[in-house]
Amino acid sequence: MKYISSLLCLVFVSLVMISCGGKKEGAPMAGAGPGGKPGGPAGPPPPTPVDYMIVNSQVLENTLFTTGNLVPNEQVDIRPERSGLMTKLLFKEGALVQKGTLLAELDRAELEAQFAKLKVSEAYNERELKRAKDLLAIDGISQEDYDRLGLTLDQTRADMRITQVALDKTRIRAPFSGKLGLRQLSEGAYVSPNDILVGLQQTNPIKLEFEVPERFSRDLKPGQRIRFNVEGITENFSAEIYALSNQVNSASRTLTARARCANPNGTLKPGNFAKVQLITSQNKAAFLVPTDAVIPILNGQQVLVIKGGVVKMQTVLAGQRLESAIAILDGLAPGDTVILSGLLALKEGMPVIPTKLLESPNQNGL
Repeated sequence: MKYISSLLCLVFVSLVMISCGGKKEGAPMAGAGPGGKPGGPAGPPPPTPVDYMIVNSQVLENTLFTTGNLVPNEQVDIRPERSGLMTKLLFKEGALVQKGTLLAELDRAELEAQFAKLKVSEAYNERELKRAKDLLAIDGISQEDYDRLGLTLDQTRADMRITQVALDKTRIRAPFSGKLGLRQLSEGAYVSPNDILVGLQQTNPIKLEFEVPERFSRDLKPGQRIRFNVEGITENFSAEIYALSNQVNSASRTLTARARCANPNGTLKPGNFAKVQLITSQNKAAFLVPTDAVIPILNGQQVLVIKGGVVKMQTVLAGQRLESAIAILDGLAPGDTVILSGLLALKEGMPVIPTKLLESPNQNGL
């Protein structure tokens, strides 16, 4: 029995020595870091590849977009100045005419007869006045009778002038150069000053009328150039502001402006709807970055830049928004490297490596 107890003790001691000898001296335990200390770092993470752009200052035009309508430079409905029978129509619909061109005539027969009668009376009164003058010289007639004959001659000549004016009004002429519209009357019709014969428009130059919000009214001035285009025409047009309304519309809070545009070929038509671009100011030192690169924060905006190979959160002052870009007014300097990808996964101080250079946005926000 004593022998069996000694043998068990020997086996136990042998097992303990075998288990201790299976581990090499100085070997780290599982989960230990370098030096055998538990939980030690495994080394710095590799730099994260990112897309980037190099910012450069550029001139940024602050552009106001609005709408307007084209209107004729001059426009009038041509009407007869007196009642009468329309005897002649001397124009073609849609034709270009010069100022003073004869367009139509009313019946003149009665007025011409009246004028001829007055011419006869004028000649008779002139002879009577001459005879009375000779008689007055020899006291054959009183001064009162002589003055009465002179007054009769003056009245006849005044009636002649009135008749001549009436004759002139039977001829309808173009008041200015322009393009005629569609005829509204026919030969043989009895017309009055209430009837419209034809419309006349002058479209070279043509006017552009548009509205701007009240807050931009101080940025407008006569002589300022604007750009516009119309539906169905790919060409862009330029016009010059020549007049501004003297008050702001109290209902729409807008100011009306008018500009003129050359239209020698008649491409632009009155009534065309126009999309207007108006440059209100210029920033000669703006930085444009893509909209996605600007991160909103509690007190403003920020962008991520690369400084010394690591991420830096840079607070910026954002300005005008374009189609797909934002103007940065403060916080960036020429040559700064702005990160454009993986923004949500990056933090201050993380190492990054710029891999793909992207082009800076331009004035159009592209």
